[in-house]
Amino acid sequence: MSEEPEKDVAYDATVPMNWANLMALLMLPLAFLFFWLPYWAIWHVWPFAAFFDGSLGGISTLIVVLVVSVVVHELLHAAGFWLVGGVPWRRIKFGVSWQGFAPYAHCRDPLQTTAYRISVALPGLFLGVLPGFAGVAVQQPLLVMWATLMLLAAGGDAAVLWAVRGVPSRAKVQDHPTQVGCQVLAE
Repeated sequence: MSEEPEKDVAYDATVPMNWANLMALLMLPLAFLFFWLPYWAIWHVWPFAAFFDGSLGGISTLIVVLVVSVVVHELLHAAGFWLVGGVPWRRIKFGVSWQGFAPYAHCRDPLQTTAYRISVALPGLFLGVLPGFAGVAVQQPLLVMWATLMLLAAGGDAAVLWAVRGVPSRAKVQDHPTQVGCQVLAE
């Protein structure tokens, strides 16, 4: 017997997992346009030139930074559910979907669509967009490269935002338990 109360679902606002993965690849041209080209225009060098120094220490550091970044990514979703959506921390579940090899933070309680959108967008904004612009501004090529990778990691989140684009902002939505996106609840 489940502890979860039954909710009336009006419709799903989801995208297929392979479409979410495709959205991640579409982040590359955006990173090129907004980070790499401005970096080259200002500093007259490509940011990835400093990335490949070939040292083993640099590669192991990169792996550690990426693992920590993935954890922070999911914590940012959870912080959005908690701070913006008002969901108690104990109602947020963390895990890994081995089917798509995707870590997740799952909100067990319904949210207003606006709070859901903000929660979904936080990692892409704070780990991708803002560090990318900062890396360009202060000539930090590794920050630009890291921000590019974080935008790729937020590709699934971009797919979720696309899936909920037509959902009214005052509607209540429930994070979908098995698919990329949410369920829109009946009023």
